[in-house]
Amino acid sequence: MTKHLVLTGASSGIGRELAVLAEKAGFRLSICGRNVQKLATTVEQLDNQADTFNQAFCMTDESAVAAFFKGAVQANGPVDVLINCAGLNNVRLPADATPIEQLDWLMRINCYAPIECMKAVIPGMKQCGGGTIVNVLSTVCLFSNPGIAAYTASKAALDAYTKVMRKELAAEHIKLLSVYPGGVDTDFREASRPEYLTAKDVADAVMTMLNTGPSAHIHELVIRPESERNF
Repeated sequence: MTKHLVLTGASSGIGRELAVLAEKAGFRLSICGRNVQKLATTVEQLDNQADTFNQAFCMTDESAVAAFFKGAVQANGPVDVLINCAGLNNVRLPADATPIEQLDWLMRINCYAPIECMKAVIPGMKQCGGGTIVNVLSTVCLFSNPGIAAYTASKAALDAYTKVMRKELAAEHIKLLSVYPGGVDTDFREASRPEYLTAKDVADAVMTMLNTGPSAHIHELVIRPESERNF
């Protein structure tokens, strides 16, 4: 039976590439993003547009998140794979100058929202005897860069939470896979960096993580551009 993959952050960049690759791999798709027009552009790139469940909303809207997962299951059945790709990095200030309100906003987007998504699918995965969750993190979890304390803290918090859940859910045959991309040349950045990874580079790595047998559990995968030296 075709597996059901739910993907957040599908509006652009890595998320868009993941949607295209996942469909080509044969998954039934349920995707979401914040921007209506950008999400529609992603859907237009899919072959089975009519069969793709999609909704646009902000990940901080807990009721919208719950409605999305309910609709996804109704449309495509139990969730076999969740990829948490939605994220934000728009606070670039020294740590001692970062307003707590801005830190809280990034925590809500980059940490709390993915946790809510995991909580939404885990009961169903337990009932089905297993599943896979992929969290797209960042190498900021592994290396401290000045000027992005809020982003680093939010991603590192999700990283730590994932490590605990990986152990807690192992007996339920639920895999938690963490991918740590280095610099990626996407709209996420203010300036173009052609020497960095492409969104497809990261999406290919995620799909490789998914393409393993039931007895193999890739915990963590770090992918950096060849030009990167901050490690």
